[in-house]
Amino acid sequence: MSTRSLILSLASFALVFSCAFASAADYKGPIKLIPTQDGSTLYSLNKDSHDISVINVADAKVEREIAVPGEPNDMCLSSDEKTMYVGYGDYQGKICAIDIASGSVTGEGVIGHTPCGLCLNPVDESIMFACCQFDTTISKISLPDFKVLATYPALHEPCDAVITKDGKTYYAANFLPLDRSDGANVAAEITCLDTETGESKNIRLPNGSSSMHHIALSPDGKYVYTTAILARYQLPTTQVERGWMNTNGFSIIDAEKREFVNTVLLDDVDSGAANPWPIAVTPDNKTICVGIAGTHELCLVDSDKTHEKLAGLPKNAEEAKEQGLSNVTTADQVPQLLAFLVGLKKRVKLSSRTLKVKGPRCIAIIDNKVYVGMYFSDDIMVVDLKARTPKAKEFCQLGPMPEMDAARRGELAWHDATLCFQNWQSCASCHPEARSDALNWDLLNDGMGNPKNAKGMLHSLSLPPAMWHGVRVNAEKAIRTGFQYIMFSNVPEETCVDVEEYLKSLRQLPSPKLVDGQLSEKALRGKAVFENEKYACTECHTGEYFTDCKMHDVGSRADYDHQPDFDTPTLRGIWRTPPYMHDGRYVNLKDVFLDGMHGDVLGDVGDMTEEEADDLVEYLLSI
Repeated sequence: MSTRSLILSLASFALVFSCAFASAADYKGPIKLIPTQDGSTLYSLNKDSHDISVINVADAKVEREIAVPGEPNDMCLSSDEKTMYVGYGDYQGKICAIDIASGSVTGEGVIGHTPCGLCLNPVDESIMFACCQFDTTISKISLPDFKVLATYPALHEPCDAVITKDGKTYYAANFLPLDRSDGANVAAEITCLDTETGESKNIRLPNGSSSMHHIALSPDGKYVYTTAILARYQLPTTQVERGWMNTNGFSIIDAEKREFVNTVLLDDVDSGAANPWPIAVTPDNKTICVGIAGTHELCLVDSDKTHEKLAGLPKNAEEAKEQGLSNVTTADQVPQLLAFLVGLKKRVKLSSRTLKVKGPRCIAIIDNKVYVGMYFSDDIMVVDLKARTPKAKEFCQLGPMPEMDAARRGELAWHDATLCFQNWQSCASCHPEARSDALNWDLLNDGMGNPKNAKGMLHSLSLPPAMWHGVRVNAEKAIRTGFQYIMFSNVPEETCVDVEEYLKSLRQLPSPKLVDGQLSEKALRGKAVFENEKYACTECHTGEYFTDCKMHDVGSRADYDHQPDFDTPTLRGIWRTPPYMHDGRYVNLKDVFLDGMHGDVLGDVGDMTEEEADDLVEYLLSI
């Protein structure tokens, strides 16, 4: 072998060796795309590499990268295109201003827990509005000093937002519902903030709406669109065909009236469009573009014809009768109709046999081309809308594509609906971010007719058994039976092992209740209440994870439950997982003790004062 050949062989070996041990820093993870007004430059915000890729659109190449001080959540661009504002970090998260020319940070300020939904007021760019996802608030911020001028309540984990062109209305998408999950109607809502008066209202989506990832404003300012899963949680999980468990679509809000219009489904009758994520509208308002994260597709919807079809429907059966109509579709039936968009939508595959790109999570539109950021493959695809048959092509690779490690492969599998029969759902459909979707599900593993709240997966592999009644010996077994009996598919053992590694990699975010990272005085008083033998909390909730991993009858059996004892859940991170108890009957944790008398079987919770309950709740929401 020649010296040159030897050097090349060693170099190839080194490349393979380094790829086999990819770290998070090797991944890019694009989560937002913003084009310049002239379409010459495209900015990609990369969550895993903590930077912004500056892409020359004409050359389809990354010109340079701008570092972000921490893990980014969102960004927005000033109208003069000189400054990029980036929200980053979680607890005590910040928003910073980055000078695009130099790449330097010119200012920043602490805003709150996980700042996202960044929107400059288009009328006065010295004012910004942003969500603090885990504080569940909306902040009004002055620039350039980043002073929080006012804070307004949202509903539950506001994760994305848009502001109208006149700057008068800020629409925030609340990721999850905040209802009793044992009720007849459970749905996520959009918080609509009047930026002038500070007054807000919540616009409710149809029953079963959850995982509302992204929100978009049409260029003409008439409509707000948001993606969400529409769960059929009131049905037993006997099948997935025809959206029996989960359907997927987008909702329409009249931006001027601040009213809900309707929800339409992106699924086909025999093929789900699982986990709709990013959404955008073309500059001419003609096409609604939705990234289908679970099936790695782009769905193109004819906006004019969709709105025309919706406008021609009677509101409900009573209105149809008044109009002398029978056997017609009514507006209130549309969220149930898999065929409503037949002829009005096209599903474009982004992934192929030769190019396996995964996880569309952001969209930008330049002229008649749609650019889609692929989270798991670190590249951008492009679809030309002018083509007779729109097809996806690779536009730009954001960096060297690393070989995924087991945890990254497991994260992909968790979100990959192509592992489900007919692509209707992924693990993330019921466990977004491996947490709970705040809905009750009637799984068949403990009998039919006893729905229970979806559990979070944090620490699950360390805390056997699995499921509320402990019907699986551990989480490892639950993963395998979940693919078989909930996804209705068989996956390789290697995939299940990868999912285990992903769940092991989950980190618990610090609670928004902490003060400088420590328990507040109120929480410390609550800790004393928790440890008071009188209330017997530590009889079951003990150890590092606050659970003895045993079954107990604590008097919480409801009418539909088949047995009285339940697995003791961990209390770690419960600030993030309302509603509470196995059937989600309490939205407020305080009600668990004062109304539900939880713990009264072993302790004397009936004697707990309201002040003690407040302190106890503060502690529990802090750990």
